[in-house]
Amino acid sequence: MARRATILERYRREPVPTLTLVGADEFAPDADLPDPAKTGKASPETVRAVYDALHVDCGMLSADAAAWFGGKKPERFLEVGDRPVTRRFNVGGCSVAVILFPPLSVGGTSETETPTPKLLASVLAAADAASDAALRIGISPWGFEGEFAVREALEQRFHILLGGGPGAAFSGEVNAQVPGLIWSRADRDGRSVMVIDLMALPEPGVPFTWEWGLSMQAQEVRLTSAVPSDPRMEALLPKAASR
Repeated sequence: MARRATILERYRREPVPTLTLVGADEFAPDADLPDPAKTGKASPETVRAVYDALHVDCGMLSADAAAWFGGKKPERFLEVGDRPVTRRFNVGGCSVAVILFPPLSVGGTSETETPTPKLLASVLAAADAASDAALRIGISPWGFEGEFAVREALEQRFHILLGGGPGAAFSGEVNAQVPGLIWSRADRDGRSVMVIDLMALPEPGVPFTWEWGLSMQAQEVRLTSAVPSDPRMEALLPKAASR
């Protein structure tokens, strides 16, 4: 977390508008929350204090994760139940709609690998409702298989898909079959930050094609020992733990 705070602060200092998002894999989707591998035996108050200090613009919580935090979730984190949740931003004069996808278990079981037609339709309807936004970003917990299955349906309604759940992680892909969609998948163990740079934006109502190196680029920033820890975050941890 201290290294992640360093990376996020570096990007915020750049003379480019920045939007920082936390996706579906931040907290384990089961009832034993949060993931002990990430938080140890930390209390909800400790974890909340740490995430508040990270100052992200929007984060995603499952219903179980939100319940673990009790009545007070981390700042700017939204609980997602059986319907998509939309949050709007103005980023450097660009209107952005971030749409958080419900889990695959909606209308089925947690073992479902692809979204049901009804679940997919709800996500597409949320994108249509935000069609006035210049940029639409989907945050998905559907896993590689689920996201792969619906890429073509999402394309043009969404400009960026930030994936989560089981499957490979990669910084960004623009496929010839769906050239209007940047697909990025986070590392489930929190060992990196995926960074997507946009050099051009879609024109409203005009079919759009992303071009690597011209209108977009992406990279995975690994949180290795080469990244110094943010001292403010390090100082916060023992203080929060002692409350």
